This record gives sequence, C-alpha cells and structure tokens, in this order.
Amino acid sequence: MNDHADQTTMRRALAEPLAGVRIESAPRPTPAPGEVLVRSTLVGICGSDTHALAGHHPFLTAAYVPGHEAIGIVASSGPGAEGFTPGQRVLLKPNVACGDCLNCRAQRSNACETLAWIGCDPSRTLSGAMADEFVAPARNLFAIPEGVDDDTAVLIECLATPVHAARIAGDLHGARAVVLGAGTIGALCVIAARAAGAASVVVTDREQAKLDRAVRIGADAGVLASDPDATAKVIDALGGRADVVFDCVAIEASLAQAVSLLRRAGTLLIVGVPPRPAPLNLPIIQDWEIRVQGCAAYTEADILTSIEIAAGGGLPASEIISGRFPLSDAAAAFEQASADSSGKVVITVG
Repeated sequence: MNDHADQTTMRRALAEPLAGVRIESAPRPTPAPGEVLVRSTLVGICGSDTHALAGHHPFLTAAYVPGHEAIGIVASSGPGAEGFTPGQRVLLKPNVACGDCLNCRAQRSNACETLAWIGCDPSRTLSGAMADEFVAPARNLFAIPEGVDDDTAVLIECLATPVHAARIAGDLHGARAVVLGAGTIGALCVIAARAAGAASVVVTDREQAKLDRAVRIGADAGVLASDPDATAKVIDALGGRADVVFDCVAIEASLAQAVSLLRRAGTLLIVGVPPRPAPLNLPIIQDWEIRVQGCAAYTEADILTSIEIAAGGGLPASEIISGRFPLSDAAAAFEQASADSSGKVVITVG
C-alpha cells in the first residue's frame, strides 16, 4: 500500500477521449476466483492510448482506465489462482481470451471470438494497470526472470506484437525484410525480425534520428521515407526486393510503398493500426501473388518468445524508453507520448 491511498481506496488514471487524463480515487480491487491482485510498478503508454485520447481510435471511444503494458508485484491471489506468490514480479498479458472457442483451441488466443482487453475497456470491467493496483486472471500473468530489470520487462508486452508478426510471416531465416516506420513498434520489429532469422533489415521513416536508432539496434540501413528515390534505395540496401514488409504506419502512402518493395509471392504484414480504410494495388497483389496479412496482438507463445529475447539481452530498454513520469503526472506523460512517437513513455507507480 502506498502513501496516497487508505485501506479501501487507491489512485487510478482515467483517460477520456477528447477530454484528457486525470487521476481519480477508486475502490481497491479484490481478486475474484482465478485472479491475482498486483501492485503496479511500471506502466507503458501505448500508441492506442494516445490515439484514443485524440479521438482517433475506432473502439476506445469512452472513458477508460488505461494500462495494458504493465509489470508489478503480486500482492495476493483469489481462490483457485495458482502459480504465484506474494512479492513475485510479474508482467501482464492484457488480452483476455475465453480459452474454448475455435481459435483458442487452435492456439490463436489473440483471435478469440470474445477477446477482451485489460486496460482497453470503456466499460471499466477490465480496468488497466495505470493505478496503484490491478487484478488479472492468473493465466494472464507471466513471471519476470531474475536477470531482467523492470525497464526491460515493461517492454516485453510491446515486443510481443512484432514477435507475433514475425512468426506468422513464415520462415524468415535468410529473408530480406523492410520495416516501414521506425517508432517504438518499428524499432521492435527490427529486433523481432532479427531474432526470427532475417538476413537483412532496412527501415524507412521521416525522421533521421529514428533511422539512426534502428541501425543501432540491428537494422542494416535506414532510408528517409520522404526521399523521392526511397523505393530504389531500400531495394539496393536490401540487395533485392523484400521477402516481407512490416508496415507499422498503415496509411495509403505506406501501403503503396510496401507493395512496390515486395518481390513476387512476398508478404505484407499490416502491423500498425490503420486510422481509416485505405486502397491497395489489387492488380499487382493478385498477379504477383502477394500475401496481405493482418497482425493483431500476440499469443502466449509470443509472450514467451519475447521473454526469451529480453532474458538474452536482446531488448535494449535504454534505446526505447524516452520518458518517465510518476502516476500523479499521468496527464503530462500522455502529452509527451502524444507529441513524440519515437520512444516509449512509462509511468512509475508507488
């Protein structure tokens, strides 16, 4: 328990689209059967949160308690919740699946027919971790390895999305990969593509600083997206057309560029959240047999792979985390995250 809450209440952030973020007092949660109560320690602000606050998210349209990129310390467990002990560090897998539908039985829990999200729920039934405490099903918590520090651990959930994209792309060993957009997710796509065996990775972005970081963490080259010869320069740096393109921007211009970069029978992975419908070059997609693959979140297997990458030293937190604020300054944290997408802004709790 922290100094800001009594025995029955706690602080939590409330994000309201087009209105802002404020801290409110709320009842302390109690773990139900199968749930674990966690004291939040570090919480990341996702691009989906900043999009929601700006009124641009298609699903987060009402006030909600954010915080789906989170780590914390186990406080207690509800009846039937097994596998964790008080004081243990854990990370949250926020997408809650039923475990019984067709996709869940096929090990595709990210495509659960009734998927819900802790920290992305306007009903506030699944309140997020941007609070002193939160609850989650025991199956949605993963132990943090001893050698992984908190800054690295809080990025594991974010890394899992690119890891998932790289996995469903197919065998990337020896592949030529392009990442469009070098913000946080784009940078993590570089890491995921390399971990999956990609032989060459080239990144595009409108900001040179982001490209420089991408090269520092594993890309072979960075090309300014605004360069009129960008497509030719990317293909030259790759040594040929791309086998796979990770589109982390997902707008008309990036989708057109992605198709222009791919080889015949290549794969376009739509990793970024599209802000609106966009056209695709269907004649080329059909004639070249290009696969267009949507990428949504991750499964338990992707979280485990991301933990392995982090434990092996492959997740450079100092290159990704760009700002740090206390929970009481959540509004300022959201302002920074909205103004600069180059890195991850995190909130410390406690």
